[in-house]
Amino acid sequence: MHNLTNSSREFLSTRHRLSHQQIDALLNEDYSKTHLSEKYGQLFQVSEFIRLSDEFRKESIPFTPLKGPVLSQRLYNDPSYRYSNDLDFLVSTDSIEEAIEILKNNGYIPQYFSWPKNYRKKRRLLRLSNQILFVNPNNRIHVEIHWKLFKTKICNPEVLTEVLRSNSIEITFHERNFQVFNNELELLYLIIHGGLHTWFRLKWLFDVRDFIETIPFDPEKFIQLTDKLNAHRMVSLCNEVLQKYFPECKALPCKPCPGTNRRLKFTTMQVEDNIYYNKNFLERLRTYWYQIRSFPGFQFKLSVLGVIYYGKYLKTFEFDQTWK
Repeated sequence: MHNLTNSSREFLSTRHRLSHQQIDALLNEDYSKTHLSEKYGQLFQVSEFIRLSDEFRKESIPFTPLKGPVLSQRLYNDPSYRYSNDLDFLVSTDSIEEAIEILKNNGYIPQYFSWPKNYRKKRRLLRLSNQILFVNPNNRIHVEIHWKLFKTKICNPEVLTEVLRSNSIEITFHERNFQVFNNELELLYLIIHGGLHTWFRLKWLFDVRDFIETIPFDPEKFIQLTDKLNAHRMVSLCNEVLQKYFPECKALPCKPCPGTNRRLKFTTMQVEDNIYYNKNFLERLRTYWYQIRSFPGFQFKLSVLGVIYYGKYLKTFEFDQTWK
């Protein structure tokens, strides 16, 4: 293992959002019992996830939970073992406003901007972003409503839609049935999600490592999905990051990709930087360059530029005071 065992508990918890139970397992310690407030908070979040899921079902809103308590249950047989900062629900574009109305009726307000009423702004938001964030000021739970899996166009949208449609399974959680990604797609999603975020939080790398070690998956099917989603660069990079920090972990099935070593060097800097946010102009440029080269194709690169520009445009959205 790399120098993670020399990292402080505070660094692993605050900077990388590993739960204290995960940190105990990493450092071979037993201090999580002195951090029970974190465990209680995660258990409350699990109960809120169940409650909101039931509300969506009452209104016949189909959804797929992303990461969160369901992933923690799949990996550790404990929905509160893995730390989650928010609850993520993937819904269809037709169901967004219904889902938002449910959140509003349950005390949630937009965190940064409201769902736009203007038709053109709404269309632009749907095209250039993939989520909207809400917070409940009473319990401080954060909820993200997603209408796309990724902001950027990693592949043909019709291909991604078909992949999502044909790679789902049903699991039972808390005496309820949930539609989730099958093992191969779930693993690939975790890899792409972490890779697009430059792996700057180790919790995402732990997800992948523990998934590989815990949950069986079909290597051939995984490779086929990697092909369909143009994700060979992401999987190749993930292998190298795993090798650096968890050399005992089995390698993912993947063909080597040019430029992986350069991306690994950049990623290592992100992982080990004590302060990830508040980057200077040059550091932001390096991050944009990394993102642009994460997937092949002109359409992907164009979508990255669109997301970068649109991040500034979102500031022009008005916060709807009627939510308060």
